Amino acid sequence: MASTFVIDGVPGRLVTAVASSGEVGHVDLRAGSHGSTLAGLTDALSSAITLALRAGAPPAAFVDAFRRTHYVPAGTTGDPDVPYATSLGDYLAQRLHHDHPDGAERP
Repeated sequence: MASTFVIDGVPGRLVTAVASSGEVGHVDLRAGSHGSTLAGLTDALSSAITLALRAGAPPAAFVDAFRRTHYVPAGTTGDPDVPYATSLGDYLAQRLHHDHPDGAERP
């Protein structure tokens, strides 16, 4: 699933993919300009989450860890399903929970 957002003027894109088992197996969060610190950190976060998911970590662990974290950018998102986020981590957590409430693709 793919969603785009703009938080505090920072555009981003979140893509999640489901493995053949039906569980979330890949997270790709992109934000910031190519080569920027923010872009590098979101890339590293995506890689770490994807590795953990493939090792068996439940998506709910990331929802619990990142929900309501506070740092910039924060604010309205332009995403009707997640209208406000307190950080990129919060946006990721809300979107994961919305798109994969039980760790699997919605029917």
